[in-house]
This record gives sequence, structure tokens and C-alpha cells, in this order.
Amino acid sequence: MPAGALKMYVRTSGHLDLPVSDLMFLQATGNYSWLYWKDGQRMLMPRTLKYYVPQLPDNWFVRLHRNCIVNLHYIDRMERADPDKGGLVHLRSGAVLPVSRRRWFAVRRMLSKYAKSN
Repeated sequence: MPAGALKMYVRTSGHLDLPVSDLMFLQATGNYSWLYWKDGQRMLMPRTLKYYVPQLPDNWFVRLHRNCIVNLHYIDRMERADPDKGGLVHLRSGAVLPVSRRRWFAVRRMLSKYAKSN
């Protein structure tokens, strides 16, 4: 997986360039975003998801819900119990994230396109 960098400023350590390939998913909480990394760390940043979207490669990341973006590389499987509702995405880390009903088919299509290219 080629690595781009997510440019961030952390008060304790200053400016950081963190590899996008290590970012598993992002979750919004109001005007803040939680960033979850493959090493188990998570960071609360004072930015909305909209701030991060232009910095993320389109072919690696997909929005699952209005408050969640996931790296396709870390998806283990998708699960849908009821066709009238959304579904769930299971990550390799064990995390389970909801997928909105409207985004279900787009996420599935992106995941299959990603799987074919890798």
C-alpha cells in the first residue's frame, strides 16, 4: 500500500505527518473527529470529517455513514441482516461500524473494486 501523509498539528508534539495507510477509520463527534490507527491508538482532533476528506485517497477511503469514514484496506467483511436497513462493516481489528441504508451499495461496490485491484 503506497503511503501518503496526513498533515496534522498536535499540541504536545507539534506538526506531524502521519501515514494515511495506518489510519483505519475516522468518526465524527460534533465538531471533533476521532482518528483510529492500526496500532490501537486513537486521537481526538478539533476538526470535522470534512476537513480530512481532501487529504484521504478516494480509492482507499469510503464514507459509511454521515459520521464515519473507513479505510477499505482494514475491512474484513460486510453484514446486512435487513434489506430495509443499513448494515455493518467488520474491521480486522474487531471493530464493528454501522453502514447507512443509502450508502450500503456504494460501499459494497467500492470494496469489491478495491479487492479486485489488490
